[in-house]
Amino acid sequence: MFRYRSGLSILNFTHPFAVEVYANKHTLGKRNWERLYNYPQVGFALSYYNYGNPDELGEAVSLTTYLDNTLLQFKKSSLRLHLGTGLVYSTRQYTPELNERNVAIGSKFAFALRGTVHYEFPVREQVYLNLNLAFRHFSNGALNKPNNGMNFPLIGVGLRYQLEEVRQPDVQEDTMAAPVDKRLRFNLRLAGGVKEVLRVDEKHPMYSLSVYASKRLSPKSSLLLGADGFHNTAVREEFINKFQPVPDEVLDQRLAGVTIGHELHLDKLSVVFQVGHYVYQPYDQYPGYYQRYGLKYMLHQNISAGVMLLAHTRTAHVIEWGLGFHL
Repeated sequence: MFRYRSGLSILNFTHPFAVEVYANKHTLGKRNWERLYNYPQVGFALSYYNYGNPDELGEAVSLTTYLDNTLLQFKKSSLRLHLGTGLVYSTRQYTPELNERNVAIGSKFAFALRGTVHYEFPVREQVYLNLNLAFRHFSNGALNKPNNGMNFPLIGVGLRYQLEEVRQPDVQEDTMAAPVDKRLRFNLRLAGGVKEVLRVDEKHPMYSLSVYASKRLSPKSSLLLGADGFHNTAVREEFINKFQPVPDEVLDQRLAGVTIGHELHLDKLSVVFQVGHYVYQPYDQYPGYYQRYGLKYMLHQNISAGVMLLAHTRTAHVIEWGLGFHL
């Protein structure tokens, strides 16, 4: 496991282990995005993690969903990649006076990110053995402090039982490529979230307004370019957190930035990544650049809902829940 606190030895735990149970569904190309992404598997994973440190870190259980796709296909075996996200429940978290050493996990529930590369080959009919190299990240996105998060690699072995043979249906060539709207679109996004800054703190609301243009480059990708405005109600606590004197005047809670990004389309669902640069930041409390990672789901042709993690380099700033309007 990786260190989550300065001063820890690189390996400070005794034989951590995990058990994960999966349920996969093969896509058959009935939707255009399934063909675009080479018929991925869609699945759920229920996982149990024992850190080998019962008093400080305890145990964790996660429920995640993921996409699993082929990287390399051999005659009878394959190298596959699966990526996913979900929720994790931890039995031990930071508690003042009772568990103050645990600065990795600040809340019982947090978000889980998972990535696994696995090599799979048949050992008998309908039974497959897989060898895994994986990485897991747990974080609550600054909803509670402390929030250093858990980051750990896994090496594993597993079995998969396939109920029946998978046969892709024949697809007519004229149905393979759906028309793509490559017009320049204008978008407005309203979002909000809450965060803590200090270990003993209240929840501070955060708001953002994003205006951006989007250009569809292909059935898979769109380019994003725009600007953000932020309202940060935790400015005073940021001064305290950095051991700086709080100014006597009324604090300016506004920030503004410009962004460029990419949107990866999976039918109505899409994965969004943006990099931004602050053009207005009155107190220089944060680095000059920020990132957004998130998911967007189209509720209607012109309306979407989404969740985004706003971060400064390796530090989560706030989780934004928002609505988008697209023209």
